[in-house]
Amino acid sequence: MNRKPDVDDIDRILVPTDGSECSKRAVSFAGSLARKLCSKVCVLFVAETNYTGPWFYYIVDEPVREKLKKRGEEIVESTVELLRECGAREVETYVEEGHPGEVISGMASQLNADIIVMGTHGRRGLERALMGSVAREVANTSTVPLLLVK
Repeated sequence: MNRKPDVDDIDRILVPTDGSECSKRAVSFAGSLARKLCSKVCVLFVAETNYTGPWFYYIVDEPVREKLKKRGEEIVESTVELLRECGAREVETYVEEGHPGEVISGMASQLNADIIVMGTHGRRGLERALMGSVAREVANTSTVPLLLVK
């Protein structure tokens, strides 16, 4: 029997962040939601260490990989501070490597997240085609409910 989703059942919120202003708005929303629902927040930064796209591909070398991970750790630390300011009590952090959309969807399942709260830049047309859309990819691949903050 399919059960209707209930907001009161949100015990674990996954918040992917890249440190952008767009992500910070989503973090603030997630922090407020976590405070009201007494939910745990899982902060995720994905260091994009490889990319395979329609026009090109790349794999970063070890020194760049380490810099990306270090930057990710700084971003999740500042994200935890923002979440605490918003009233979130319990926060876990993760810095992973890979393609962001795939990693976010995979981590949502692995962590048994009840919802993903993430920012979207709202790009359209050619800009979206050239840069892609992590939010769109997560919406298309994740089995976890997704709340987008613009």
